[in-house]
Amino acid sequence: MKYIIHNIAVLCNILLFSTAFSQNSKQIINLQNKLHSGNSTGFEIALKEIDSSSLSLQDKALYYYLNAKNYEVNNEDDKAYEYLRVSRSLYIAIDSIGKAMDINLDITYLLQSQEQNNIRYKSYIEEYIGYAEEIKDTLRLARGYGNMAMYHAFNGDYPVCVNYYRKGLNLIKGQNHKTVESAFYNNLANLYNENLHQPDSGIYYLKKKFIILNEINAAPEDYYHYYVNLAASYHHKKDFVTANIHLQSADSLPITNYELKSKFIIYSNFHKNYAELGDYENAYKYLLLTQQYNDSINVTEQNIAINDIHTKYKTKEKELENELLKKDAKNSEILLYIIVGLLFVSIVIAFLIVKNAKRKEKISRQEKLIEKQKLEKALKDYELNSIDIMLEGQEKERQRIANELHDNLGSMLATLKINFENLKLRKGELREDEYKLYKKTDELIEEAYQKVRRLAHVKNAGVLASEGLIPALKKLTEKVSVPSLKFDFSAYGFNEKLHNSQEIAIFRIVQELTTNIIKHAQATEASIQLTNHDDIINVIIEDNGVGFNIDKIDPEDGMGIVSIQKKIKQLGGSFVVDSTPNKGTTILIDLPI
Repeated sequence: MKYIIHNIAVLCNILLFSTAFSQNSKQIINLQNKLHSGNSTGFEIALKEIDSSSLSLQDKALYYYLNAKNYEVNNEDDKAYEYLRVSRSLYIAIDSIGKAMDINLDITYLLQSQEQNNIRYKSYIEEYIGYAEEIKDTLRLARGYGNMAMYHAFNGDYPVCVNYYRKGLNLIKGQNHKTVESAFYNNLANLYNENLHQPDSGIYYLKKKFIILNEINAAPEDYYHYYVNLAASYHHKKDFVTANIHLQSADSLPITNYELKSKFIIYSNFHKNYAELGDYENAYKYLLLTQQYNDSINVTEQNIAINDIHTKYKTKEKELENELLKKDAKNSEILLYIIVGLLFVSIVIAFLIVKNAKRKEKISRQEKLIEKQKLEKALKDYELNSIDIMLEGQEKERQRIANELHDNLGSMLATLKINFENLKLRKGELREDEYKLYKKTDELIEEAYQKVRRLAHVKNAGVLASEGLIPALKKLTEKVSVPSLKFDFSAYGFNEKLHNSQEIAIFRIVQELTTNIIKHAQATEASIQLTNHDDIINVIIEDNGVGFNIDKIDPEDGMGIVSIQKKIKQLGGSFVVDSTPNKGTTILIDLPI
């Protein structure tokens, strides 16, 4: 009989950051502080009072995150998963990668708690660990190792699991990360109790956890984990009386978060201990209490346990009736019929209960599958909508810059050129050195004027609905081509127009890379080639310019390469740069349609 215990998510973080000081923002900050302090009183009501439509993207990302944590506390894991995914997408959209990675851990813990989920969550952990290594964040890396340990434990790789826990503990040793250290000891105890069947080792790690809990003045929920897992250790040592004493300590704690799941675990384990002790009356009592708190555990398993208790009760009843039969022969036949009848009725009832439970379980699985499909579709639609919004903002900003270049700076240079032309009237009066200076200045003004015009054309070129992607790109390359830099454009397989958002995205990517060539490449020839492979758009951009060292790209500058790469990643595409100093540059892009 499997003993039910509690794992602690060593990865779950409460996201902390400042935001704008609107009324809604202040409410969100207050709710965030409440969640961080463990005070969930009035949390759900306060969330409903916030007008999410007026929030900035950053506030909205936190708003969805807080909703997810509220659903998780209330055992609505499907909704919690939905809101975590939306929050993660919003953080990626505003380039808050650290917060998006922290949500990876929340998603991982949520999926780990669902025994029958088929969603692969290892990639979330690997992505988180990679990010922690990249920014050299010791605490994040330790949390990543803790989650990877839990992943291997669920898959039966216990030596690998223990190794990850030890790596995590070594990272945070002496760094005053007591809460994470406590969680590691808790999960090691769980591993030794349930999987390695070494309860004495489990007790050893729980003692280490208890010392930390007293040092940090821990919350009741932390002591709850300690007592429930200590009870598990004594259960496996077959000391069921001591196990029940620790369960009573857990039951007496004033738990507010995850109360339903916590009570279910306590009462379910009371039931198992009393059953082992042969105290069937208390075993049945706690089985009924377990049913009351059962909001997520498999119903069929409980019905089997109910049938087991009923059978033992009927056995006792039958023994008693047999004793009465010996004393009163006249009533023996009647009592036998009663017992057989009761047994038959019990079997029929048990059969119907099991059959009904299986039917409900099948319906529940189908409903969850449908909900999961709806969620994935909704999230995909939301991500595409977010990209459309971002591209629309970029379109407006580029239009504004183009107007500024053309109307202001362009006009100023034109006026300056006219005024300078007037000096030609006095050309004959100039000395030879003055005339050379005049001529050089005239050339520089002309060059600056032409560059401003070209950049204005690049920034102002838009994907017109009446033209489409290919005509717009062709027009772009024609406008920016000059005698000193010739652009060649070709396209294949574009028999039909793409979705407007896809055309805008591709156009802007090509436009930014074209601008890079003009500004940085010092090239004389460049080519742009687009090919439609039905499910993938392939873009190849080449130039014969000075090239650059890819390994030395500055993330803060990088000629826009880093930001372009992020945009393509958000669209689900791939981005490859092949460049060598003095040998030109080739850029390969694949974007799914």
